[in-house]
Amino acid sequence: MSTQFLHISLYGPQPRKGEPAWASIGGIVQEGARAPGAARHVPYPAAPTILYGVTPIEVGRIALERAGQARDTRGRRLRCDGAVLVATVLSYPVRRDLVEDRDAPDASDLYSAWRAEAVAWCQSQFGDALLSVVEHADEDYPHLHAYAVPALGLGDRLQLEAIHPGRAALKKVEDAGADKKTQRAAYLGAMRATQDDYHTTVGAKFGHARVGPKRARLARTEHLVLRDAQQGQARLEQEYEAAQAHLYHTMATELTQRFATELAEARQQTQAIAQAHDEDQRRIAALLAECARLRDVVQSLEHDIEPSGGYSR
Repeated sequence: MSTQFLHISLYGPQPRKGEPAWASIGGIVQEGARAPGAARHVPYPAAPTILYGVTPIEVGRIALERAGQARDTRGRRLRCDGAVLVATVLSYPVRRDLVEDRDAPDASDLYSAWRAEAVAWCQSQFGDALLSVVEHADEDYPHLHAYAVPALGLGDRLQLEAIHPGRAALKKVEDAGADKKTQRAAYLGAMRATQDDYHTTVGAKFGHARVGPKRARLARTEHLVLRDAQQGQARLEQEYEAAQAHLYHTMATELTQRFATELAEARQQTQAIAQAHDEDQRRIAALLAECARLRDVVQSLEHDIEPSGGYSR
């Protein structure tokens, strides 16, 4: 059973301490746009398909402009690594070569349906803050990148809590005076709830598991049921592939036999025509010979009956 993949990250104008150089607004949108040199992990980068909104580069411009306008609770400018861009990755857990298999057109239809559902979920999750959704089809697994930038509220404060469930839960318990452990638990709980919502709204419709077998905390009975289901699915896939191979072999054998039969019949017909042609040639030759003989006979008779020269008295 394939496992859903949803990852939500926050980025600022500059990377946070300890983060790689690309982990910034500029780095992320350039990677999403497949700008030259920005996607070194992709052997053959291809331009993304825009499914919603503007280009990733335009998203970056808006996010940096918003970062320059934003102020914190004390009216100070936003930190250079302060979160402004919410970037989400939604990956389809089926290999691209299987999705594009011409012998399995349903696979492409399923992917198209998932893609539409995923874009709709992003629109519901981020609302007007969603600026762009693009599709990448140049890696092993097709996936989407969604980009959202929060609006400015009272005092030019970024309304990040309105579009990031983890930040919303964190602020709620933080305002209530909770300790760091409680704050972290609230943050993680909200992000797990987001994963659950995505699974209910999108993933479950396409048979995608909420978590992979290595991460699932299941009772032994549930684990065995899941294992049996996965083994059954693998067995069905093997049986399908075997049946498909048998069908191809049978069709190829039948076509070969049919071709051989038709070829043999054609050869027989060709031989019969050739024999008839030879027989006709022999008959024509015999007739020509007979005509020549008769012509000689006629000429001989004409010579015999020709009158002799002079008159007798």
